[in-house]
Amino acid sequence: MTSTDEEIRLVEDAQRGSEEAFTELLRRHQARVRSYLARFVRDRAVIDDLGQETFLAAYRRLSTYRGEVPLNLWLLGIARNAALSYLRAEERRRQREGRKVQAALAGWLAAHIESAASDEGREVSALEECVKALPEPSARLIEEFYFNGSRGAELARRTGKSEGTLWVTLLRLRRALRECVQGRMAPKGLTQ
Repeated sequence: MTSTDEEIRLVEDAQRGSEEAFTELLRRHQARVRSYLARFVRDRAVIDDLGQETFLAAYRRLSTYRGEVPLNLWLLGIARNAALSYLRAEERRRQREGRKVQAALAGWLAAHIESAASDEGREVSALEECVKALPEPSARLIEEFYFNGSRGAELARRTGKSEGTLWVTLLRLRRALRECVQGRMAPKGLTQ
């Protein structure tokens, strides 16, 4: 999956030191990062802190980003590591304070993040293979809408479809991809 030309340009500009370009990348991705963090942390102030930590780390490491994975996945990896560090520190702090149940919960969440990271990596690989198996126009539509952030109205105009037809097409493609990914993720011998 590739990024849009505009996002690639923004990354390159940010890598050359453009604060405006990095600010635009932050604006485009902060909601997704915050939403991801909220899966593991319920405290809004902590989510804010971890989000800032994520983008600060991304800013510092932007020169290492080579586009091997979509930028949003790279950022979510950084967010996952920030959440994991936070939860491990919380587990230790709560253990010291004698808050065993809260410590166990923080530990469980940290273990869940580690386990989910492994599954997410497998799911992303399966999704990439399933998208590659689609006919080229369908794969391009999925990539443009879900990975590059193109708007429905814009895609409908470019593809010559009505918006209603576009939404039905995306729904069908999503369903086909879900079935494909589930089939690839199923243990051998358990697929139908």
